[in-house]
Parts: sequence; structure tokens; C-alpha cells
Amino acid sequence: MDNKIVNKPAKREESAPLDALRILLHKQAITLTPLLNQVSELPVERELEYYFVPVQYMEQYKPYYRPGKPFKNLKLVNFDKPAISLSFFSKHKYSIERNVTHGEVMLHLKNFRDELLNKSLMQQLSAGQQTELKQADSLLRTIRDQPDAYQACLSNYYHYYRYWYCTYRYFDDPDQTKTTTSSEHLLKHTERIKGQVHERLNIIFIDPHYISRPVPHDHKLVDRELDNYPIALRQGITTLYLRKV
Repeated sequence: MDNKIVNKPAKREESAPLDALRILLHKQAITLTPLLNQVSELPVERELEYYFVPVQYMEQYKPYYRPGKPFKNLKLVNFDKPAISLSFFSKHKYSIERNVTHGEVMLHLKNFRDELLNKSLMQQLSAGQQTELKQADSLLRTIRDQPDAYQACLSNYYHYYRYWYCTYRYFDDPDQTKTTTSSEHLLKHTERIKGQVHERLNIIFIDPHYISRPVPHDHKLVDRELDNYPIALRQGITTLYLRKV
């Protein structure tokens, strides 16, 4: 009986080589400016890393384009859909968990108390922290003995985590006469336990020509027609456009 060797498919990498990509981006990425370009006020946030790359370089990033299973640390925001205008907005992202178990309540209280105790070994606790420590001790004893004494929920509402979105407009037909608008959320650097930072990078592809000039509404791209007239003579509010027959 032959012993067949079965080759398992290579495991996909979960993370893209950000350091190597940053070297490439340093040469290719450009700066966009509100008013001069068709872009809203840009997000300024330490945890958000993003770059604008002209469409002529887009094909070089194709090896990193994995629809359905993207890299965890890299987002090609609008691959194959270079933006002709951009805007950014943020949402306050939070969750509320109402079905909290007795064990989860006890664990949270214990961790909260232990953090204050450890801090007291290094520095003097403030009056407010001393009150919180006494309160945590009291609650631990009460809820341990009377699990139904309190109703509980868990939420990160007051952490005020902002989730950034990029809305971009792009041509969606070969003749570049129709446009569509889409939105994508952006990846942020995240900090884990013990201060370890997980870096995440966003690449936004842009059309350098149209990002620098207004684009009319769908089916009304008059500027495309007027580009075919090389001679322009302006008088008052009217311009005469001419081209040889």
C-alpha cells in the first residue's frame, strides 16, 4: 500500500509587513489638503494611521488585497475604486451587556480592587481612590454572600471609543460618467494589556486629477466635455471653448 504524502495548503498570513509597506508609502503617498482638494477636514488622531496613494501605484498593492479574509493589521480601504472626493466622520462605538453573570461581576470587582491595592503599594491613594477601594471591598463581600443583591450590566460607553469612517466617491463605469459613494471604517492602533500596541494601517487610493477639482453630479460631467476644447477664452462670466475640427 502506497503511503501518499498529503501537502496541506499553506496557512495564510494574518498580518501584513507594515514596516516594508511604510518604506514604499514614504515614496508614493501624497498629502491632501481641504479646500485645495476634494477632501473634508482630515482626522488627527494618534491611533489612526492612514495614507493617500495615487491610483497609478494601486496595482503594486494587489498582493495585499484579500476580499473576505483581509489582513488584521492592514486595510486597503478602496482598492479598485480610486476616490475623486473624500470625507471623514467618527462614531462613538460602545456596547452594553445586560445579561451579566455573578462570576463576571465578582471578577470585575476583584480586578478593580486589586488594581487599587497594587497602586497603593507604589503611591499614596487619593481620597476618591480610598473611597472606591472601601466601596469595592464592601461590594465584594455583599455580592459574594447575596448574589441577587444587585442588578448589573457592563458597558464601555464612557471609554468614548471613536470609530472613524471614510466616505469616498468614485467613478463606477468605464466611461467615467457615473459616480457612486461608499463608506468604510478605518483600522486604529489598539493598546492591549501591559501597554503592548497593535499597529494597524489604512491605505486610501485616490485619483490625483479629480481629487483636485470639483466633479459635477452624475450624467452632468460637463468638465469632461470641455476638456476636449484646448482653447479657452474667458470674457466676463462666459468662456469660449474652441477646438479644431
